[in-house]
Amino acid sequence: MDKVTIMSRKKFLEWVPPVSKEQVIAIRIGDREPVKDTASNHYTDTMSLAFYDEWTFAEEIDRSTPAGSNRLTEKNKVIIDDFIDKHADKYFVLHCEQGISRSSAIGYYILKRLGYKKELNEKKDSALYSPNIEVYGLLIGKPYTKKTAIELRDEINYPE
Repeated sequence: MDKVTIMSRKKFLEWVPPVSKEQVIAIRIGDREPVKDTASNHYTDTMSLAFYDEWTFAEEIDRSTPAGSNRLTEKNKVIIDDFIDKHADKYFVLHCEQGISRSSAIGYYILKRLGYKKELNEKKDSALYSPNIEVYGLLIGKPYTKKTAIELRDEINYPE
């Protein structure tokens, strides 16, 4: 099993990890907090996140929107980092609606943070994913701006 497995919500609901429950955790991403279902029972721990799949330059984000406006935030980053650190020795399974952008942005970040360069490069080479650049930039501490756009795109698309 890969350190990070990325999939769609539909596949997640049907998939059973090939390792024991104690070895694997899940990160579930949706537009709204996911409903409770039995799929989470396959994992020793599960974190649910709710944020939209938007790509907006940081300098163009309307910061006057109320809390809970469904955009990934610095507070979410701290929660994600704590969850990764707590479970660094486990396998990670991530899903968002399509398994393409939000989950892959966090998946790439996990692999980078934990030093799994070979697996990260394999995922980049696969062309299966299109990580959300705004999410990835926030996670690595380089907000997606007009100035950082090319650098972030290069980092997401090219092997390290």
